[in-house]
Amino acid sequence: MCGIAGVVRLDGTSLPQNVDTILQNMAEEISYRGPDDEQFFIKGPLGFAFRRLSIVDINGGKQPLTNEDGTIVLIANGEIYNSTELRAKLSSRHQYKTNSDCEIILHLYEEKGIDLLQDLIGMYAFALWDSRKQKMFIARDRFGIKPLFFTANRERLVFASEIKSLMKYPDCPRSLDWNKALTDPWLSGYIATDLSDPSSFFEGIEHLPAGCAVEVDVKKGSWKQIRYWDLLANNNQSFAELSDQEIINYYANLLEDSVQKCLQSDVEIGLFLSGGIDSASIAAITSERQNIHTFSVLSQSTLTNEDAKYAHITAKYLGLPNHQVLFHWDENDFEPNHWRKLLWLCESPLCGPEQLYKFHLHRYARSVCPDLKVILTGQGSDEFNGGYSSVLAPAWENNWEGFTKNLNRLEMGRYMSNLPSKLFVWEEHFEQSPLSEKFILSKSSEVRRESSWEAYILTKFRDIQMYNCWLEDRIAAGNSIENRVPFLDHRIVEFALSIPSARRKGLFWDKKLLRSGIRNRLPSELYKRSKVPFFYGEDARFTLRMMLDLLLKQKSVLLEEAVASSKFSDFIDTDAFFSIAHQLSQDPEVTNMEYFLRIVNMGLLQHMVEQTNVKYEDSDNFIILSNHPIENWEKNEEEIHLKLSKRREAIKLEDIPLFAPEVFLMQRDDIQKDNHAYLVVDNHLTYALSEDEAGQWLRVLRKINGEQSLKEILSDLDITESEIRKFLEEAIDFGVITMKPIAN
Repeated sequence: MCGIAGVVRLDGTSLPQNVDTILQNMAEEISYRGPDDEQFFIKGPLGFAFRRLSIVDINGGKQPLTNEDGTIVLIANGEIYNSTELRAKLSSRHQYKTNSDCEIILHLYEEKGIDLLQDLIGMYAFALWDSRKQKMFIARDRFGIKPLFFTANRERLVFASEIKSLMKYPDCPRSLDWNKALTDPWLSGYIATDLSDPSSFFEGIEHLPAGCAVEVDVKKGSWKQIRYWDLLANNNQSFAELSDQEIINYYANLLEDSVQKCLQSDVEIGLFLSGGIDSASIAAITSERQNIHTFSVLSQSTLTNEDAKYAHITAKYLGLPNHQVLFHWDENDFEPNHWRKLLWLCESPLCGPEQLYKFHLHRYARSVCPDLKVILTGQGSDEFNGGYSSVLAPAWENNWEGFTKNLNRLEMGRYMSNLPSKLFVWEEHFEQSPLSEKFILSKSSEVRRESSWEAYILTKFRDIQMYNCWLEDRIAAGNSIENRVPFLDHRIVEFALSIPSARRKGLFWDKKLLRSGIRNRLPSELYKRSKVPFFYGEDARFTLRMMLDLLLKQKSVLLEEAVASSKFSDFIDTDAFFSIAHQLSQDPEVTNMEYFLRIVNMGLLQHMVEQTNVKYEDSDNFIILSNHPIENWEKNEEEIHLKLSKRREAIKLEDIPLFAPEVFLMQRDDIQKDNHAYLVVDNHLTYALSEDEAGQWLRVLRKINGEQSLKEILSDLDITESEIRKFLEEAIDFGVITMKPIAN
């Protein structure tokens, strides 16, 4: 991983004299991407800046790189995994100056021009200057694993690895694109496919799409965007002749080769182990070659969904060291300034709890393994292996047919989003729209895809660029670590998407393709384990409460800064904004907290780009979390539960439950007619409890009398502890219920 930046004048005239200072400022802004070296190249209309993180050819791989006669200049961020094979093919015709994997780009360009991109396997973003043709190219890998943004006007084109670097160029726009952000489906949660190009979320700044390049022709004074790769245009019909088992074997071999390529490094490598099949597969293949350190999130959420448990089991089975990094939802040192820095690092309104967790995983990893510069992750597997099939299928039809029906709904949502507004009212009257598909399609401006599966895949391709690759890159880069993603080897994805539609049900439902391919390396409890969300699910409230508490710290300073930005009130009702914040503080489940956080992020980003002194600094007192050693999960589980909650002792059924002072259950008949009961705290109706969601827990609350033990109450009501455990823990953690030991 490195940081690149540069500028080219479209009219071919020389850059201004102060361009060296400008390029230094651009490079300094992303210095964490490359703390090992800094280099510049300025000649005529062109200026390059480069920051290096040394991973391959540590001593000899400095950039910019040049060809034999110095007429072609290159700066590149990333890894070319097949450079050795390519180098061997060209060695008789070219002389190499380094052992850097990126040098192959120069000589391939001499042979094939920009068509060189067809030959590369890897992750990369690069800029190449051809002084003979007076052309500059910037290009990005097929999935956008490595970032690249640019801004252009009539006079110049400026590019950089990150938006904040672009903003160091004097005339670069500095404003959030509120219209785009508020209407983007990823941000708003609109249920629909989205086939539009990725956005930068900033006005006047372009997010170079994955699989694309930009050619700048200085002689003509123009530039154009080129798409060199299409996700769905590489179907290989020969795969249709393979049996299911042959397909599974072929896929498994591709994955093994991709993991092996991702292990190419002259520095230490680690792995984020979530407990799911994706990272477990990488761990299994890697363990046969290296004994790498693995890192996992240990939070209330990952404890409940058992991700932490299965990460421990996987590492233990494979003989890999596993670091379970503790995240206390109620006792942590996260401060508003930490969130400002993380948001500025990510420079996206989508920055959320996942990025907070993973940023600190990287930070912990570097603290215990100082030589570690590469982290492997399982990103991209869910999107193209059927990972969301069981998640998107409804509970009442949790099968492939239910999944495909929901894909059709997603596709119709895209068409519906372009209908005249008055037609929307018909959908609002019923659980589903009564309008026919034929009529909707006739009124929508959206282009119909061949199938809802195709539209879904293209949507996931956009998601990969807008969320996964973008944010994974930033949180790694902020710790001077390179993130590598074996599942996003284009050979793997192209093969998976070439599987005939008639075979998808058997191979993509619940990731059978991957599970079957890895079964000989993992026990069944690991390769068959169902997908669970990272922190969502039963105990998502702990993560969301942690985030809300962070926003409300120091008299809600982050909220105040968000609304203080110049454009905030043009788009957001400030009174409603603070009212929502109050409602969230009173909601034990902190419902829709992430959507609120995205609005806060928009305001904060606008506020920060209006300042000229905002800077991400790795040394800015970021905390380093602690590891919780686990020898045996079963023996340590209760201890872990206690460590992560406010409770300092285990819940004992023999103890007597009591309402805390100033807390009582409102049980008047007229109140209960609406199918709810209410807990009153300090004379305020604080918690509404629905009979549908908390029926058994309400029965327990109504039995609390200060005399009976919890065990006696449960026995009288014929209720098991597991049926009310979630509600009981929540009530204790939020100070509604206390447990009184029975006197001896």
